[in-house]
Amino acid sequence: MLSLACNCSRRRAAPILRRAVPTRRAAPPRVHIQKLSTAAPQTKNVALRLALAPYAALSCFPLASGAAALYHSINGDEDAARGCAFFSWTGWLSLPATIPMFLVAAPYTLLCDPYERSLPDKVAKAWGRCTTAPFFSTHVEGLEACEKQLQGKPAVFVANHQSWLDIYASFWLDWDRALKIVSKASIFRIPLCGWVMSLIGHVPFDRRKPGGHVVTACTDLVEHGVSVFFFPEGTRSKDGRLKDFKPGAFVVAARAGCAVVPVTIRNTGYLMPVGDEFYAGGRLRRGDVTMVVHAPLYADPSVKDPVADLQERAREAIASRL
Repeated sequence: MLSLACNCSRRRAAPILRRAVPTRRAAPPRVHIQKLSTAAPQTKNVALRLALAPYAALSCFPLASGAAALYHSINGDEDAARGCAFFSWTGWLSLPATIPMFLVAAPYTLLCDPYERSLPDKVAKAWGRCTTAPFFSTHVEGLEACEKQLQGKPAVFVANHQSWLDIYASFWLDWDRALKIVSKASIFRIPLCGWVMSLIGHVPFDRRKPGGHVVTACTDLVEHGVSVFFFPEGTRSKDGRLKDFKPGAFVVAARAGCAVVPVTIRNTGYLMPVGDEFYAGGRLRRGDVTMVVHAPLYADPSVKDPVADLQERAREAIASRL
């Protein structure tokens, strides 16, 4: 009887042991597979956070400007409220505008359009026009007549400089003509903003260095069929008076054998004078902007100094409509 009981207990225990062994062996592979499956999503999350970090940091600027606009509006300061609202609006528009810049325009530009860079140029113009349209109108005079004389050829555009808004006004010039603006090198070091300006092909100018590299870069652009845009005064005028011109733009035109197109920008100095930019609190008065595009000018090889002569004629043309 005792032997029968032992045999029965062994028969019952054996299946239990057989079922338990596979369970213990199968557990480690399931844990290993789970670790492998979660590694890839973690890597994607880190990459996504790094890509969005500049956007998250720069979104603080339009948020702060929007809050300041609300504060000034409650306190009845209309100019300050409009100024802060303007910078908040341009900040919010710039963040999504950089997405097609980097995802679509950048690969196409670097591969197929290294000089004119028309696609990112049009994105920037659309952004600039959408920024200014709710706050003031920009009227352009004489552009059609000028374009007929240029016949699609590149040119050196020169304009007076009174305000931060002059850059925004330049976006309302010819939609089909890509303009490469000579701008301060410090702006190119601003995250996103500087990257976009480099992608568009604007030309940085460091005031601490001689301007020979700028003349060379702009001459190369013109020789490849691309127009450039200078503020020959070198800095903004605080009193609205036209300053003396620097010769760089006119040296480019003389070397490349192209036209100089004088442009008079009116009323930007009244809307936002020097000292009313976003870093100074931001103020924007009511009014409109007018851009007068003058007839193209060419260097006269018969005079003693063609560059100085061209420079003086351009300055006179701009001053005639201020």
